[in-house]
Amino acid sequence: MAVFSRRPVSEPRHERTVVSTGLADRLAERRHALARLRLRQVALFAAAVLATAAVAWVLLASPAVALRGSAVTVTGSDGSVEDVQVREVLAGYQGDSLLLLDTAEMSAAVEDSLVRVRTAEVTRSWPHGVEVALEMRVPVASYRGEDGYQVLDEEAVVLETADSVPEDLVSIVAQEGADSGDSPQGALSAQQVSAVTQAVGALDPEVLAQVSSGTSTDNGQVTLVMEGGATVVWGGSEDNDLKARALSVLMQTEAAVYDVSSPHNPTTSQSGLPEDSGAQR
Repeated sequence: MAVFSRRPVSEPRHERTVVSTGLADRLAERRHALARLRLRQVALFAAAVLATAAVAWVLLASPAVALRGSAVTVTGSDGSVEDVQVREVLAGYQGDSLLLLDTAEMSAAVEDSLVRVRTAEVTRSWPHGVEVALEMRVPVASYRGEDGYQVLDEEAVVLETADSVPEDLVSIVAQEGADSGDSPQGALSAQQVSAVTQAVGALDPEVLAQVSSGTSTDNGQVTLVMEGGATVVWGGSEDNDLKARALSVLMQTEAAVYDVSSPHNPTTSQSGLPEDSGAQR
C-alpha cells in the first residue's frame, strides 16, 4: 500500500538558487534602466539649460541684435534737427540689445534734449537699428527780449534767439501806451505772450502768412494786425480752433475789422479800429 506524505515535497536547493538569481538579475537590470533614464533626463535638462542660456546670450548680450549707431534712422525733421544730433542723444544706448531697449525712455530723451522736437517716437528696427519719428515744433511768432528776438512756437516755447527780427513770423508787440519798463518792447507777461502764440498757432497757414503782429491785454484779450492793416479782434484763448475757422471764412470778404471773439457769431466791419483795441499797426 502506497503511503503519501502530507508535507510538500521540497524543491531541490539548486532550483531555488536559480530562481533567486533570476530575480536578482531582473532587479539589477531595472536599477540600471532607472539609472540610465535618470542620466538621460539629467542630460536633456542640462542640454535645455545650455540651449536656453545660449539663446539668451544671443538675444541679450551678443552683438547679433545690438543697437548700432549707424542703424538709427530719423524721419520727420524739418531740417532744424539733423540725424547726427538724434544719434548723439541716443549714443548711450549703442551696444545694448534691442530687446532690452526702453523705447519710451529713448523717446523722452530726444524730446528733452532737442528743443525743436515736439514729440519723438522710437521703434525697433531689427536686427540692429531703431527708427525715430519726429514731430517738429513750428515757429509762429517772435518777441523781442533782453537778449534778442525770441523765436516761439504756438506753446510759447523759445526755439532760438536771433539778433534781428525773424522774417515771416508774427511779431508780438506791447500795446500802445504800455509802460516799457526794462523790456525793449514793453512789459508783456509770459501769459500775454502765450495768449498770442496760441491764437496765431491755431490759424491756417494761408491766414497766418497774412498776420503782421499781435498783442494781448493784461487779461489775455488778443488782437491781431494783418499785413494790409486790417485788425482781428480775437478775444480770449478759448475756442481758438473755432475762431481760426471763422476767420478763414470772414477773410473771403475785405474788411477793416474782423471780429471772431464770439466765434458762433463772427462779424466784419468797414469802420476804423475800436477805441479800446490798443492794437499796434
